[in-house]
Amino acid sequence: MFGFGKKIEKDPKKAIENADKAINSGVSGFLTKTFMGKDFVDQTNASLNMAKNYTDTSNLGQTGMGATAEVLGIEDTGTLINYNPVVRLKLMVTPQFGVPFETTSETAVSKIAIPRVGDKINIKYNPANTSQVLVI
Repeated sequence: MFGFGKKIEKDPKKAIENADKAINSGVSGFLTKTFMGKDFVDQTNASLNMAKNYTDTSNLGQTGMGATAEVLGIEDTGTLINYNPVVRLKLMVTPQFGVPFETTSETAVSKIAIPRVGDKINIKYNPANTSQVLVI
């Protein structure tokens, strides 16, 4: 009932999925909503959605398509991942092969190398979902 003796989940996606179920369904979800309130559940769900997005882009370093991109706009989201800011980037992407395109993406960037408007940066992106971008 309280998770004592349960195996610790090593896969981040499954751990996030388990947390989502605990917060939003069953007895634990009911108790969380009742005693912690709607604002707490909304903030937790927003954090879980961000974590889901981050785990989706975490393997882009190995599987993503390489490209250069010009920063058209940058906006701070107010979120940190490992003390690095998560920013919303508006990019003009020039793939190594293919037609340039514009995309907007939220991604973590190094706090000592935050891109600026007009900068040319190297990225990797998911061709199936061009909003999934990893700044390299």
